[in-house]
Amino acid sequence: MKIKALTLVISAALCGSVFAADTDTDDNQKKQNEEEVEVIEVTGIISSLKEAQSIKKMADNVVDALVAEDIGKFPDENVAEALQRIPGISVTRSNGEGQTITIRGLTGGYNITSLNGRKLASDNAGRDFNYDVIASELVGKIEVHKTQKAKIQEGAVGGVVNIFTRKPLELGKAMSVSVKADYNERAEATNPKTSFLISDTFDNGELGALLSLVHTKTTSRYDSYWASWWHDNTYSDIGNNVPMPSGSTTDDMFRSPSYPKINMSRSERERIGGTFALQWLPSENLDVNFDGLYTTYDIDVSGKVLSLAMPTAWGPFGEYTEYNVGSDGFLESAAWNDATLELLEDSNPRKSSTYQLGLNVNWIHDQLTLNLDASHSEAENKNDGDTKFVVVRAGVDAAAINFNNGQAIPDIYLSQALDENAKYGAHYSRIDGDNINDTNTRIVIDGSYEFSEGIITELYFGAGYNMQEKDKVHYSPKNGSIFALDYMNAINPTYDAETVVIGGQEMWRLPDNVIIPGNGDNFGGNANVPSSWASIDVDALYQFYQKLDPEAYQEVIPTQVKSGSNSFAVKEETIHAYIEAKIEEQLFGLPYMLDAGVRYIKTDVTSHGYSQDPANLVFGDDGLPANDAWQDRVLVNFTGSYSEILPSFNFKLALTPDVILRLAASKAIARPNLAQLRPITEYNPIISTDADGRSKRSLYENDPGLSPYSAKMFDTALEWYYSETGNLAFASFFKELSAFVKNDITSETIAGKEFQVTRPYNDDENQALIRGYEISWYQTFDEFLPESFAGFGISANYTYNNSSSGEKDGEGQEIPFWGLSKTQSNINLFYEQHGFSANIAYNKRSGFNAYKAWHWTYETFGWVDNEQANATDGESLSISLAYDINKNLRITADGNNLLDPENNISVNAINTEMLAAGASEGRYGLSSASYGRRYSVGVRYKF
Repeated sequence: MKIKALTLVISAALCGSVFAADTDTDDNQKKQNEEEVEVIEVTGIISSLKEAQSIKKMADNVVDALVAEDIGKFPDENVAEALQRIPGISVTRSNGEGQTITIRGLTGGYNITSLNGRKLASDNAGRDFNYDVIASELVGKIEVHKTQKAKIQEGAVGGVVNIFTRKPLELGKAMSVSVKADYNERAEATNPKTSFLISDTFDNGELGALLSLVHTKTTSRYDSYWASWWHDNTYSDIGNNVPMPSGSTTDDMFRSPSYPKINMSRSERERIGGTFALQWLPSENLDVNFDGLYTTYDIDVSGKVLSLAMPTAWGPFGEYTEYNVGSDGFLESAAWNDATLELLEDSNPRKSSTYQLGLNVNWIHDQLTLNLDASHSEAENKNDGDTKFVVVRAGVDAAAINFNNGQAIPDIYLSQALDENAKYGAHYSRIDGDNINDTNTRIVIDGSYEFSEGIITELYFGAGYNMQEKDKVHYSPKNGSIFALDYMNAINPTYDAETVVIGGQEMWRLPDNVIIPGNGDNFGGNANVPSSWASIDVDALYQFYQKLDPEAYQEVIPTQVKSGSNSFAVKEETIHAYIEAKIEEQLFGLPYMLDAGVRYIKTDVTSHGYSQDPANLVFGDDGLPANDAWQDRVLVNFTGSYSEILPSFNFKLALTPDVILRLAASKAIARPNLAQLRPITEYNPIISTDADGRSKRSLYENDPGLSPYSAKMFDTALEWYYSETGNLAFASFFKELSAFVKNDITSETIAGKEFQVTRPYNDDENQALIRGYEISWYQTFDEFLPESFAGFGISANYTYNNSSSGEKDGEGQEIPFWGLSKTQSNINLFYEQHGFSANIAYNKRSGFNAYKAWHWTYETFGWVDNEQANATDGESLSISLAYDINKNLRITADGNNLLDPENNISVNAINTEMLAAGASEGRYGLSSASYGRRYSVGVRYKF
């Protein structure tokens, strides 16, 4: 196939356009072809769905796709949120915006994201990819490969997401400008969003250039409630004067939170991004592409928190006048006098930059095609002390809380308003941050050979090198509590500073300029809590600390921390080679395609971290360390390697010209979490004793030589393409994962003392199972409805996932994968006719295990994480409207997050020792958040 013809055919998939192609080099013919490109270009919702259907049907493996509806118009405002339209993909949000995804129940560490076929560096500290760095206007299409091929990059068990930008010779001469105004109802703020794309051809169509730019500013606010961890308590833990129920004793156990809090968080986001592409076709057989992406994403998230310090024996904070524990063993309501409150002010900025440069040279000689691809990508999140978290204390005469109100957010009552006129005392201050740098360099040579006869129609082969290095440096203060009440005697004030007594405890009184009026109100809509409260001027607070004691002030200034998981670097260098054959024949008179291949990879791992040395441990007669040498940390380096052979098979049988049966089997790997590859040893030689007198000296020794996770995968699919604008598909998937990283806990003698030692290892004995199915349907109704109703259609899908992680909870029950929803559904109803288009998109995912819920318990006399924090069902609704004033001018209106659901997380606890007599299970809420609706209006002009 000639390159020019091939390029124009591919453009239909990228742009929703149909091009007439001719390889004649006559100038007049080239001009005619360019005019045809401009005349027959097809865009819109239906066109993009048709192209996605075509990609899915023609693929050799199981693939789903999204295609831009027009130049600079992707289905959603955010790439991650657009991806959730694909069956089996769920989105995880950060501050209300889609950021990461799961594919068939597997989170980002099990997936690969690439840009134009090249793995893209990410500012994420782990292996996940933050999709919010790429504006949707820069994207032409996205393909999600759900089954493996030998030529596809290894490291993905869930799937490979490939994001494609546009090429100039495929787009031809084009220019588009888009301007939007975006309004967030919770923040009551309006911001602009602009994009620009220009593409042109030169030298009689042999050279093309493309430039796209986008700038967005977003202001949002979300309100949330967080109950801290709920701990096992007795009545004696919370004070001697607690009014106990009749028949209760001071040793009765129940569970209650320590610091329930409400938070107003405001986010200011600015994204600037762009792509460029140069394409050169010097001959019919040579195609040279040079492209790049650059994007910056600056986020400033600031939260103002009101927290209730509930009275306990170790921190009085007041005296209870009412305390009610439910029959399930959980606190229902409480009231207390002389209440201590905390104001928290946090700022969590993210200053991210990402770029990628790539060169691709494709050469065709008769039946042989060779392709050279080289790329370099870097991402950085620079934060060497920009994250601020400060806490001050205040007091009111009385406070009360009621968890038994039938709502996710409890009722909170204060005897008086907490404004800038109250008295406040110093408590805790922390400024820290993580600098994250990710570098990815890749060079690959691929080839294919088309056979003119025989059952092997094409042979693919290739080899390449990839290097990824991720470096994390942590900054943190030495002692964020140096100005708190516990260190009052350690402060040497430079002047006669005032103190204040709050909740019966003396602390440094803050000057009036530190506390300022709050900048938010109406928390949570209808929640029965204080609607507003004062804020903290963090700069003024630190100026006060510096003036109070300049030497102690140095304790709260962030410095680089070389310890534990905080600072480390991991470098992985991979070489690979593959061979893959496509066989096309007939089986029982039915045409089939078999794609069979094998991929070999060898990975060299080098890492470093800062580790403690047990040889430094020396104990005195009192059982305590004899000196401070045990605290020293030294730089430790590790080098290791492993190799894998990964076979893959994809079988495609045409039962009829419109019905396709697919079978796929493969072996895949996913590499361990980067933090698990740190060569570190950490220990705590200070003994504590549990209720049974067991030693709690501890040591953790990491193993950077951990093997990758291994997966055996089998997929089936039945696809019915009954028209150009209609298909029905069913797909099932089964993955058996092994070699998960587990912790081996033993008791060992170190320096003559007993330690509880934890070491990670690859568990090859237990397997995790990912199994489920997907159903998708796309249909327009023009052939069923009268012409006056033409233009209506539906695109819908449903995913069921019944998986287990190989882990069991405290009751021996299987635990699903974290972040995995058992069911997910998407329904898109659309209308497109006479220049008007409308799209209603609804998404729902069932609840999932969000994370492990820690709590302190008497059972082990310490912290345990044997319970799961469960997120409730999530749903979203968006509406997009557009009208073409003429062939060049379009106006748009969009509404997002229209349902504005509460995002709740709770814990089901089964602990017969803690619960009241006769109760078997309890449930308590950990958090709740809502993000507000967003609206936008805009105009797009195409030249």
